[in-house]
Amino acid sequence: MFRTFLIARREYLAYITAWGFWIGLLLTPIMLLLAVSLPQLVEGSQPVRYFAVVETGENFASEIDTYMEERQDDVALGMLETLSFRDSDEAGRSRLDEYGRLRADGLSPNEAFSKTSGVPMGAKLPEADFIRVPAPASTLDGLLPYLRGEQLVSGPDGNRPLFAVFIISGDQAAYWSEDVVNSDLPRFGRATLERLALAKTFADAGVDPDILQQASENTPELAVRSPSASSVENEVSFVDRAPYLFAFGFSFLLWVLIFSVVNYLLTGTIEERSNKIFDTLLTSVSLPQLLTGKLLGVLMLSLTLISIWSVSGVLMLIAMRDAIPPDVAAGISTVADPGLLIPTLISFVLGYLIFGSIFLALGSLCDTIQEAQSLLTPVLVLMMVPLLMIPVSLNNPDSAALAALSWVPILSPFLVILRVPTEPPLWQLILQMLWMTAFTGLTLWAAARVYKAGAVHGAGVNDVRVWFGKLLGMGRKKKA
Repeated sequence: MFRTFLIARREYLAYITAWGFWIGLLLTPIMLLLAVSLPQLVEGSQPVRYFAVVETGENFASEIDTYMEERQDDVALGMLETLSFRDSDEAGRSRLDEYGRLRADGLSPNEAFSKTSGVPMGAKLPEADFIRVPAPASTLDGLLPYLRGEQLVSGPDGNRPLFAVFIISGDQAAYWSEDVVNSDLPRFGRATLERLALAKTFADAGVDPDILQQASENTPELAVRSPSASSVENEVSFVDRAPYLFAFGFSFLLWVLIFSVVNYLLTGTIEERSNKIFDTLLTSVSLPQLLTGKLLGVLMLSLTLISIWSVSGVLMLIAMRDAIPPDVAAGISTVADPGLLIPTLISFVLGYLIFGSIFLALGSLCDTIQEAQSLLTPVLVLMMVPLLMIPVSLNNPDSAALAALSWVPILSPFLVILRVPTEPPLWQLILQMLWMTAFTGLTLWAAARVYKAGAVHGAGVNDVRVWFGKLLGMGRKKKA
């Protein structure tokens, strides 16, 4: 046991003192932040695009302007609800009512938003993606040079090419643009045409078109409730969603660690094999001690990563405690529930051991990273399956297919974590834990055999190919 600990300590210190580990530790939150913020940054840096409308009347132009303005209203209301996150329901409704009164007084969405109580000084709505400008020509031939960018049109943001034009003639409507990918503006145009057609249908039937607005105003707000919700009124809050979000995060964290930290096992084993370090190590420890020590060393490395991220998260929560709503704080505390935490941690460790032993076995057969790629590719392709399953499982936790797939050994660690918040039958959870434990033992046994063949007897990638060839050859002979 002491020698196993020495191997684990050696592996742990080798990785923890490497610059790559600390660089990766710093880059991970930065990359996650960029993954969240970059799409918004790209979308926000898109310059305003001008479009025009050519029609015999002004119905379409007026209606699409109204539609665009309503979209700005939706953005403003969403931002006001966010600003009211910590306020009482009464204060939040009062702020929304004030915005509505300002809009009724004729102010634009941006003006009404900036003058609403509680909005920070200088706060503005995001700029509109599209702005309608007067059509520079009344025929398609005259508009083509503007659409191609050969000539510019003037607008609120200066001179720009004409991004698109709607040509409305009787019952015919066409959308012209050089950008054949963007679908936002055509979607706005279709919605505008539907609204005009609806208004015409109502008018022909002698029905006031405002009846739809009245129906919308009279629609009661839908309260989302659950019999198992924590609140007295059974209203669903963050406290009830927190276990599912926790399971999603832990399942994704397992996938990230397998793809990053466990990869150290592969590269480290290849390096030791190519430099004949195995021979030196095996003079002091047995093969099971070496294999166990390596797995424990990288497991300690994984726990170090999790601990650093957890401590950082706790410190951020402490620093932001005054800004955290009570229901969010209560939801965060639910992760300490043993019924949620214990099965999650067991699945996490077993998943690590399964894939860690596979990576160790693969590394023991290869002298170079290039050789490892031929064996590693099927494993990486297989690892994409749980990544695709994680978001689907979050929205369909009670799926029968998900319950069946959770018994598949390679998927079990990820899917069992995701199913724990749904409170499956205890007997089923225990059986799945036992099944994962048995499969983990089988994987470790097989990995030890492969590890011995590679580290001690020098077996390589070619031997694996020959072995598979013989296996397939036997299968063909038996079939014949």
